Amino acid sequence: MKDHTFMTDPQVEKLRSLITAVRKGAKNIAVVILAEDADIIDKWPALKQVRFLERLDSDAELNRIVKIFHKNDIACRVVYGLKEFIKLALEDRLFPSSAGIKVVLDKTEGGGHRDGFGPARRSTGALLCNQFGYHYSHSDAYSAAITRHKHHQALLMQMVDIPVPQTWSYDTRLRWITGKPAFGTKVICKSTYEAWSIGVSEKTTGPFNETLEREIKLLAEEIGQPVCVQEYIDGKEIYSLIIEMDELIVAGLADVESSTGPKPNGSYLAFDDHSTPGGIVYAQIEGLSAETIENIKKATIDTFRLLGMSGHGRIDFRVNSSGRPYIIDIADHPGTSPQSSLAFILKHVGFNPDEIPILLLALSLKRSDAMQSKLAQNIDQN
Repeated sequence: MKDHTFMTDPQVEKLRSLITAVRKGAKNIAVVILAEDADIIDKWPALKQVRFLERLDSDAELNRIVKIFHKNDIACRVVYGLKEFIKLALEDRLFPSSAGIKVVLDKTEGGGHRDGFGPARRSTGALLCNQFGYHYSHSDAYSAAITRHKHHQALLMQMVDIPVPQTWSYDTRLRWITGKPAFGTKVICKSTYEAWSIGVSEKTTGPFNETLEREIKLLAEEIGQPVCVQEYIDGKEIYSLIIEMDELIVAGLADVESSTGPKPNGSYLAFDDHSTPGGIVYAQIEGLSAETIENIKKATIDTFRLLGMSGHGRIDFRVNSSGRPYIIDIADHPGTSPQSSLAFILKHVGFNPDEIPILLLALSLKRSDAMQSKLAQNIDQN
């Protein structure tokens, strides 16, 4: 099956009508993009390379998004760091006084790529917006936390039979949280809270033994956070994009590979693939049975519901040679750049990269009755 989109024409037209509604009411909408304060990198020097490379990418994406909003007559500014955000909010200077719809787009965890330095980072933005009465453009505080904790989310999903690999966690203070893998089990190790495959390398992927256990402990000390240890699933990597309309819809799937091909010890994405321009290649899915695709769609929707996600999200799978899918990661706010998997999938639905920020804003506003009412009033007045 080569078709990697699953939306009907009426569903696509519904999305286009949402974009039109936002554009009609644009002059009463103001967006504040909350971005990471670069000073935070000093806490963990081992992650400075990550932050530097992310910053180059995310600054370009932030500038692109601001230009798109301005082009559509939506007031938009970027605020760097939570301290400045709180200061301006307390002084009532965060948004234009004329704005009737005040939206916060949270990019604190790595700009356009949702990475951060520690647990529950984006929960702060959700809680602050609730306190100040702003519309937060993402999932709530709890969902923001649990979707960033790879071990905890895996344990929850196991309880309701959502397919995930066996998962363990090593913490420098608490050691092995729920036991450790049996020697000989092939595993892949990564940071618990971050994306970009931070921690994944040839040294941290392979059969679990004393040498690999030492590497896990060194990695936990180096990145200053627990290491998530997953059973390695040999097979295809597939990304599934889900959007929330009147119902939950899987918009499409993408086959994901490293541009340099498989590593010597397996086919997986490492940090270098994410940090290198063109390092990840997206393609339409091939070789998956109708049953496997339906299982991916079901697991995507079940996960979105279980973890309380909203608006849109991306669920990452590995599919083994028997066609069984396993969820290996969750992006509650996936990257939006023209090179992202989100843009790749939505392109085949019929949306260009410059429409995507408006579409995601529209999906966010749609889930709030209060925001929908204000938007409708704005359209009537204009």
